Amino acid sequence: MSNGQDKQSRKGLGQYYSEPKKPTMIGLTPTAVEQLDELAAEFHLSRSEFIERIARRVIPVGAPWLHKVSSMDEHNAT
Repeated sequence: MSNGQDKQSRKGLGQYYSEPKKPTMIGLTPTAVEQLDELAAEFHLSRSEFIERIARRVIPVGAPWLHKVSSMDEHNAT
């Protein structure tokens, strides 16, 4: 018996959101997938939910990360 506080998924609707998730394909290297899974596990989330929360800015992506990206872009340009 539920006390009304437990949110349960219904077919087509997410556990936390009022809109359904839809399958989306992204391309990642095997290394990136492994690291994404490790990061998601640190938050006790699935890969999908981890990306969802980053996109919704629930899990912030800070300036140090942006610096690394620009450094990678510079490296790839050479």
